[in-house]
Parts: sequence; structure tokens; C-alpha cells
Amino acid sequence: MVFSNVLTPEQIEESQAWVYKFYRSFDSLEVDPWLEEFYKPDTVVNFGNFPPMNGIEVMRAHFKQQNSQLLSMKHRMKHIDVFADRIYAQNEATFIVKNDPEHKEIKLQAVCLFWKNINEKTATSIDVFLDPSPLLERIHMFLTQNQSA
Repeated sequence: MVFSNVLTPEQIEESQAWVYKFYRSFDSLEVDPWLEEFYKPDTVVNFGNFPPMNGIEVMRAHFKQQNSQLLSMKHRMKHIDVFADRIYAQNEATFIVKNDPEHKEIKLQAVCLFWKNINEKTATSIDVFLDPSPLLERIHMFLTQNQSA
């Protein structure tokens, strides 16, 4: 087991800055630059019990489809723990679904485990722990309304 106290303060700060930059880029809803900067071509993303997303092209298709249904997305970091081979990031994500006349904010609590070597700029794997049900329900509500209109 590797403990964060074996890392230098600079390494911890750089890794925390990497996480903040990751989420700023993700929140822009611009999928291509975000994927190219933070992922390897064969990165695997696991969202709870959903099937893994294997590789950047699978992620590109998923996130372009998802982001096309969002008006906005904003992550607020609550806590970040840095280790030599991984980073734990606890955050609150706020979403507004496109075509929602109320612009209702959907808030989700999440913990992300970034499998990333301290000296690398991209993650090899990411495990995301959250319940996306409120967001998926809201997206579905407006997809159904838009299709019947």
C-alpha cells in the first residue's frame, strides 16, 4: 500500500490541479478535447453496475450522446486524496437537462477513483460511484416530451 505522505507537496498539488482541470474540461461539455487530454486510447471507465466503457471511442460515443442532452454540467470538488498510483475525488455534480423549462438542477453525489500514475498526465482507468437515476429520469422525461411534440 502506498501512503500519500510519501509524496511531495508539489506532487500532491499537481495531482489535485489535474483533477480540477479534468472536471473544468468535462464541464465544458466539449467531449473531444477532454478525452484527448485526460484519457489513453484504451482507458476503461466503470460506472457502478453499468457495463464498462472500454476505450476512448466507446467513451466518445457515450459522452457525446449524453452531453447533447445537457444544458449544463458543473462539478464541485469536496475532497481529493492523492496516492502514487491513484486519486480519489469526492464531488457534487449539478446538471441541467436541455429543453427543461424549469431548468431544474439535478445534484448527484459521486466518488471517482482515477487510476493514474503520479508522473502521468492521463488515466488508465476510472471507477465512478454514483446513482445517476435522477439525471436519467429527467433526461428521459424531456426526450419523451420532445418526441411526442
